[in-house]
Amino acid sequence: MLASMANSTTLSHDFRLHVVTAPRTLVVLLRGSLAPRWGVRAARVYSALVSIGTAATIWIVSHRYGPDGTAVSLVARSAAVLTWVAGGIAALALAAPPKDVALAQGIAALASTRGFSDEIIALAEMAATVRLLIEVIVFPLVAIGLFVFAIVAGGRLDGAAWPIIGSVAFGLLASIVLGVTTSACRRWGGAQGRRWLVVVVLLPWLIAEMVLPERAAELVSIPGLLGRVWQALTGQGP
Repeated sequence: MLASMANSTTLSHDFRLHVVTAPRTLVVLLRGSLAPRWGVRAARVYSALVSIGTAATIWIVSHRYGPDGTAVSLVARSAAVLTWVAGGIAALALAAPPKDVALAQGIAALASTRGFSDEIIALAEMAATVRLLIEVIVFPLVAIGLFVFAIVAGGRLDGAAWPIIGSVAFGLLASIVLGVTTSACRRWGGAQGRRWLVVVVLLPWLIAEMVLPERAAELVSIPGLLGRVWQALTGQGP
C-alpha cells in the first residue's frame, strides 16, 4: 500500500514537472527551428561589432576625459542602433516561416501529441521569436553596460548609471514589441510575412510623419512609440 502511494506521488510529481518544463522545452525547440537564418546570423555579427566598437570608443573617451555622462551616453545610442539595425535585420528574417518545413511540422506534431493546443504552440513560437531578438539586442547591451561599469568606471558611475539601466530596459521592451509583431506577421502573413512586417511597422510611421504634427506622429506607429520610450528611459534627446 505504501509502495503504491509512493509510486503515485512520484508519478504526480513527474507529471507536474512535465507540465512546468514542457512549454520551456517547446520554446527551445522552436527557437532552434527559427535561429538558423542568414538574417539572424548577420544580426548577431553586427551586434558583436557594435558592442565591441562602442566599448572601445567608451574606453578611449573615458581614458582621456573620465567616465562622465557623455561617454556613458554612448550606451544609450548603441541601444537605438542595435534595436533598429540588428533587431530590424533579425525581425525581417524571422517574419518568414521556417525553411525547414518538415522540422517545424514535426515540432508542432510532437507538441500536439503532448496535449498542447494550436494557441499554446503559437504563444511558444512568439516567445521563441522574442528570445532570439533579446539575444540580438539585449545581450550586447548588457555586455557593454557591464564593461563600462566594471572596467571603465571601476564599479562607480554615480548618476551616470541611468543611461545604462534605461538602455537595457529599452532593449528588452523593444525586443518584446518587435518579437510579438514579427511573430504575428509570420503567423498571419505566411510566405508574405516580411511584407506584412514592413507594412505594419513602416507604413503608419511614414504616413504619420507626412500628415500629423511631430508629437502626434510619435504616438501612432511602432518606431514613433519606441522612440519616445527610448528618450524617456535613457534621458537622451532626439
